[in-house]
Amino acid sequence: MAGKKVKNEVESIRNELLNLSEAVWALRELVTVQSAVAAARTPGTSSRSSTASGSRSGLSIDGDGQGSIVSQGVVRDANGAREYRWDLETNTTNLLALDDETAAQLLAAIGHPQRLAILKTILDTPTSASDLVEQLDLGTTGAAYHHLKVLQAADVVTTESRGVFVVQPYRVSAIFSILAGIESASTVSINGAADTDNSAADGPEVTGGKRKKR
Repeated sequence: MAGKKVKNEVESIRNELLNLSEAVWALRELVTVQSAVAAARTPGTSSRSSTASGSRSGLSIDGDGQGSIVSQGVVRDANGAREYRWDLETNTTNLLALDDETAAQLLAAIGHPQRLAILKTILDTPTSASDLVEQLDLGTTGAAYHHLKVLQAADVVTTESRGVFVVQPYRVSAIFSILAGIESASTVSINGAADTDNSAADGPEVTGGKRKKR
């Protein structure tokens, strides 16, 4: 009888240590992401507007500059309740000067497979934690909240009434730009491997090469 009691106490202590270890790990991850967000909140040179215009086919590089990156888009969620528009231009020199550790930590917040799945789900339709568990097979609401807290610490996700999670409106353009870049890279890679006559027509137009010296 006494042996069983001791065994139960040992098991209880083991579970408490496991929970404590998980809590410490989650806290460290949150602190890392929060530090990265704070470091990234510095004045930039991006120009923003609330509307998306036509394609900028006349882009060029002036003088000795390295150029700029333009991102435009208009997105509506599955319910048609939300619509996002953006027209952004960022100096390439500033992008290449981004702190590597800061960028890596922010990407880590959304780069986890389950967190990325959560983001894509709530981009399509604002969703509660319990619905995320069911739709994405996350196991428990505790697991869902762990990932949601990391995304909230990175200022990517926020909550609405009755525990419904949504993506921060000012993060939508960044997330879709990242997804578009991944899709573009995948398409170019596949087309290059296929080496067919019509592969270039199916994929995005990408040109480049060495600059001729004058």
